Amino acid sequence: MRAALLSALLLLLIASPFLPGGYDPLALPLSTLVQIFGGVGLLAVLTSAPLLAWPRNRFWRVAQTVALTVTALAVSAAAAAESGPLLGLAALALWVAVLARRPSPVYFVVLPLVALAGQAVLNRPLTAYARATAVANAAEMIAAVEKRHADHGGYPDALTAVWPDYRPGVRGVERYHYAKGGESYDLSFELPRFFFDAFGTREFVVYNPADRHLMPSHASWVLLWPDARIRNQQGWYESRDAGPPHWRSFLFD
Repeated sequence: MRAALLSALLLLLIASPFLPGGYDPLALPLSTLVQIFGGVGLLAVLTSAPLLAWPRNRFWRVAQTVALTVTALAVSAAAAAESGPLLGLAALALWVAVLARRPSPVYFVVLPLVALAGQAVLNRPLTAYARATAVANAAEMIAAVEKRHADHGGYPDALTAVWPDYRPGVRGVERYHYAKGGESYDLSFELPRFFFDAFGTREFVVYNPADRHLMPSHASWVLLWPDARIRNQQGWYESRDAGPPHWRSFLFD
């Protein structure tokens, strides 16, 4: 029963950044850590499974200790890289507390496999759901921008403000970004991604009513390069439709 509850918790943490709700700055880091645990934790699976049959075997106990140490260090290092040293230390302290209780090898066989299988199964549907949710929730903001254009004859130069007012409604998406460009504008957000899905890739979803989307890699390019060069060399390696008209996804490595 306890293993089932922990498995459910891991799956919830993996899914959290892609679920509806207000922005949670810890949702994506915690999801990433669980996913890394699922990948690196295969070492724990390989060294813990034999202990189910030979619980007193010294070789496999030492091998399991080494595998769990490597897993703990990998997850803690990832936590520090994602959100700073405090989260890294917290992750390491949690591992020490767990190992001090000397849990059954069953946990180190079941939980990494659940985390690994969970991200494989949830990857595509949750990513598509989060993208579609944030795109749909942008409709109110787009309508307000177009109304401003209709009422005053132009799009706003910027929408920088203390309170953004228009929210993506996805736990792993902080806010929409608006940028005027000539007689049009770009509305964009960064979509959370699964850690092992095209490793290192970042996805930005952009709306432009004139279909002249602009999402460059570096702000310095915008400052130093002419418009034609920026449009021809934006830095993304793939662009694809993001569903509704005028929405596109841009993938960066």
